[in-house]
Amino acid sequence: MERKELRFVFFTLAILMVTQPGAVAFANFDAPYGFYKDLSTWILSYLGGAVLLFVYGVITRGEISGKFLRFYGMHILVTLFLTYSIIVREVNPSLSTLTLPVLIFLSFFLSIMLFVPSVFSPPYYSYDLPLLLAQIGLWIVMFWMLLKLRKFEDEKRFLTIYRVFLGLMLFSIFFGVLKLIEVFR
Repeated sequence: MERKELRFVFFTLAILMVTQPGAVAFANFDAPYGFYKDLSTWILSYLGGAVLLFVYGVITRGEISGKFLRFYGMHILVTLFLTYSIIVREVNPSLSTLTLPVLIFLSFFLSIMLFVPSVFSPPYYSYDLPLLLAQIGLWIVMFWMLLKLRKFEDEKRFLTIYRVFLGLMLFSIFFGVLKLIEVFR
């Protein structure tokens, strides 16, 4: 994988990692509705950011290969289809396909806005253990990718671009551990 494509995957995983706490807080705003509600809200939030990242990739098409962008577009469509089937089957059978694009971007922006408040207050319930384990897996993969990207980037630029994501990872790890303690206390 080339450097630009590896950076694209890194930012995709960063979107997946950053949207999870806010999406779960958004899903559990009124009351706990169950695992499928939290999972589908997280995936919808991720899809909003992934579509924006895909548009960025298409705009800068010369830097990223067309084959990679086609694969990424298929990834978005398959994830959207699976998430939509989970929502219609388990969460909200009356959801319309016309409201889905609005819901995707609304969920993305709400999850970003709720990131900091949700990290400080544990919105997780005991049935969200798979989501917490997925977040821990994302931390590990993101840190591995950060080390892999460091070989490609020059030291000065590396620190300026990825410092924010490293800070978010450490911030999320610290409060994620506190959430795990809170859930299983």
